[in-house]
Amino acid sequence: MGFNFGGFGEKIQGLVDTVKEGGVGKLLQKLPQDQLPLDQLMEKLPLDQLLSGSFLQQFTPFESLQELLQSGGFSASSAEDLKSLPQDQLNEHVSHTTSFSSLKDMLVKAAEFYSQRK
Repeated sequence: MGFNFGGFGEKIQGLVDTVKEGGVGKLLQKLPQDQLPLDQLMEKLPLDQLLSGSFLQQFTPFESLQELLQSGGFSASSAEDLKSLPQDQLNEHVSHTTSFSSLKDMLVKAAEFYSQRK
């Protein structure tokens, strides 16, 4: 016996399937910038795994997250620190120093990179 949620259950299952297929990045891309669940993403994936040295070396001119942040005059040692930085300034720094247009774009690619390597 099941419940009929008027198609809602199918939408949820579609999201679950997207995540299971490694489409975390695709799912994040669909979210508006102000609704990007950075808290949940960083709780599930520690910042050092999400923005790992191997990711940054492959997709940016930086060796580490610390190097990326320091080059813009920022300092963060945790996900909490990163979230507390002025996002508009951080986005501008990311867009000027990498091929990503914003922190969100970089995190989306990082999530895809991470899920492909699992």
